[in-house]
Amino acid sequence: MGWTLRLNLLEQCQYRCGYCRPQALRAATPNSAWLTPAEYARLGVLFHAAGVEKVRLTGGEPLLRDDVEEIVRALKRGCPSFTVALTTNGQRLGARLEGLARAGLDRATVHVDSLRAERYRALMGDGDVAEVLAGLEAAHALLGRAKLNVVVQRGGNEDELLDFLAYSRVTGVEVRFIELMNTGSARDYVREAFVPGAEILERAGAVARVPRRSPSDPAALYRTADGLVFGLIASDTQPFCAHCNRLRLMPDGRLAGCLYQGAAAPLGAALRAGATDAELAAIVAAAVRGKRSFHPSTERRAAFSMSEAGG
Repeated sequence: MGWTLRLNLLEQCQYRCGYCRPQALRAATPNSAWLTPAEYARLGVLFHAAGVEKVRLTGGEPLLRDDVEEIVRALKRGCPSFTVALTTNGQRLGARLEGLARAGLDRATVHVDSLRAERYRALMGDGDVAEVLAGLEAAHALLGRAKLNVVVQRGGNEDELLDFLAYSRVTGVEVRFIELMNTGSARDYVREAFVPGAEILERAGAVARVPRRSPSDPAALYRTADGLVFGLIASDTQPFCAHCNRLRLMPDGRLAGCLYQGAAAPLGAALRAGATDAELAAIVAAAVRGKRSFHPSTERRAAFSMSEAGG
């Protein structure tokens, strides 16, 4: 199985989504502790040797880092076969898209919780949705494919699902609806706003399920009556842990095999302490070998904020 590595570049984000950043439970990693492009390049080669085929840059908001283009370039230089993707709130995407594409970015996913300007700011805390959508559409045109993530929230945007699908029909951008995840840091918000995947499918008018593009894809695919395909990521009501292929590297180099995993391997600390490539590769191999699900449906885990764990 090919692995996907999620690089959480930083925990900071300029947005304030109700299920995420306001409930941060630990201080953000200081800038001085962030892994550098050169360190990502070195580790990238080791991850590639361990079977990683795709790297996704996440946060927080990854485009708050000034060196994202350099990170993409470093990863592609060391491992040209990597597929490098970016998940972003899109506020800075339009201005940096060409530079990212030149550096080697292959795909982009943009998070938008409402198509209505005032509601967008109310749900996400900042930003101009028209500007964000323009960046998304530019990415779709330049990279060949971009996706739009929507976290569905009762009393917030559950009445916009058909609007998002209409947007998809016009632009060709694939929409993925996401069930709220209870990570423990915003329990009251999630309890009140949670919309189960089955209801999302009903509201979106799904008529048939379509096979996942690969078994490890988090999004199950569905088709509407007119043939439009959209995705659903229903982590709580339809867990896909059995086929998960993701590893997670935190801003300071802590390595975990699951979003809900508490302890993480100190890969970055070992790197900065002078570990050899063989020693670092052994840490990566142990993480791959020991990967399992820590989903809260099977056992209780410590609370965390989404921005702290890389989404």
